[in-house]
Amino acid sequence: MASKCEYSSILIPNDPKYAAAAAIYVSEIARAIGMAAEDLKSLENGVMEAITALLDYSFESTEKGSLEILCERIPEGVKVSLRDKGLPFGAEGSSSALPGMAEPILRLRKYMNEIQLNNLGSDGKELVLIKHLKNKNISDYYAACDLEPYEDASPQIAASPAKFKCRVRQMKPSDAAEVSKTIYKTYGYTYPHDYVYYPEKIIALNESGQVYSAVAIAADKEIAGYGVFQIWDENPQIVEMAQGVVKPEYRSSGCFRDITRYLLDQAKTGGIRGAFGEAVTNHTVSQHTVHGFGFKDCGLRLGMIPPGIVFKGMQGNISYRLSVLVQFLYLQPPALYQRIYAPPHHKDILAALYKELGMVPKMKKAVPTEAKNQSSPAEFKIKLIGSMRYARIIIDVYGQNIVKALITEVRELCLKKIEIVNLFLNLSDPLTAATTAQFEKLGFFFAGILPHGFKDGDALILQYLNNVPIDYDAIQVKSAVAKKLLAYVREHDPNVSADASKMPGHL
Repeated sequence: MASKCEYSSILIPNDPKYAAAAAIYVSEIARAIGMAAEDLKSLENGVMEAITALLDYSFESTEKGSLEILCERIPEGVKVSLRDKGLPFGAEGSSSALPGMAEPILRLRKYMNEIQLNNLGSDGKELVLIKHLKNKNISDYYAACDLEPYEDASPQIAASPAKFKCRVRQMKPSDAAEVSKTIYKTYGYTYPHDYVYYPEKIIALNESGQVYSAVAIAADKEIAGYGVFQIWDENPQIVEMAQGVVKPEYRSSGCFRDITRYLLDQAKTGGIRGAFGEAVTNHTVSQHTVHGFGFKDCGLRLGMIPPGIVFKGMQGNISYRLSVLVQFLYLQPPALYQRIYAPPHHKDILAALYKELGMVPKMKKAVPTEAKNQSSPAEFKIKLIGSMRYARIIIDVYGQNIVKALITEVRELCLKKIEIVNLFLNLSDPLTAATTAQFEKLGFFFAGILPHGFKDGDALILQYLNNVPIDYDAIQVKSAVAKKLLAYVREHDPNVSADASKMPGHL
């Protein structure tokens, strides 16, 4: 049950003339927690009618008594409890067993989402009215004190690990509010995909098939953790292992591993060809964990995570932009000799990355007859995440003047204070081999690959830093290929120069 830190009550005599004042009180409480204006009048009318009917049912005309009205914020919205010590409800606790109350309860249903009748023994009885909020952010679902950051619970975990056995299943719509709360308590409002703060949006995205969410259940009832894979339009054959959160008291108990395995099995069963994720590089623990599932390192994207985005309220928040290691796992057997058009100067590192992935690609040279659509306009998409000051440019068709168009777009992004720009190039397109060097003259440099990063091919990833300092010595990677990749990226970073503004690629 939600915390009662946003909780208040008033006491009125058993006199119907106080019903209107009490209803206004309830309405103002609901207004304070964010209820829409159109719902406030309905709530007020429902409460006034409920008080009038309850007093008429509970007390004789000459009998003295009182009615307590309690307002509580709950995940669904506002809960109003009307408590008295008058005549108890019928034994079945239903309106059909209550002469004089059946018709009022029926009328109340047009105002309220839920109605409960409870006998409380020596404490009397209560009529509970629940009114839902609409289009809610997670802060509308829970009281502020119930959204405080998690505290470290590692001692409890060590004391009784058997207690924390998790069972994983697909997320239900009724889980969404608790899922959103769990993410908020871990990340605050720093998580880059803001739909996670709106339970209705989580539900809608799952229903659309764009995301698939799973929850780990402990003790057959409590949500211990949450995970999701996401499908993007530009690479629908693979999924991103986008989120994974486990409550502190259930960490180190295998819940994260169980959620990940469940999601990978679901994706594989659905015919998805591969999965990718991104591990932070301020430590190697997460990298090692994902390696255990068979993921291989294939890219290093510098400065992807802004300062302060990692964990809400936890010590040691990163004060600089944090880099991530791209890791990929084939869920279906790949073509052993896939054809790619590798830029000649990156041929060796590409061969090493593909070998790590279990592939031996055919590296082709682009010939003039294969240079398609050179005379048509360039076609590209820009995906912008303002909260991360990040942009991804995806080139679909090189066309004419692609370099000039890219210069214009990058300059505009820099003026908008975008700090990191990634460029995705299709390795199945012959022009990737011929054009990559021109992009690198603009200040882009090697980041890695993403298998099936396009609908019809793998992606070569280049990156551009807009005055973002990178401390390469602080980047920690575990595998041998990741260490080789780190050295290669550093070697090709034009910003490593003592005066990057004098370099040909500076925009």
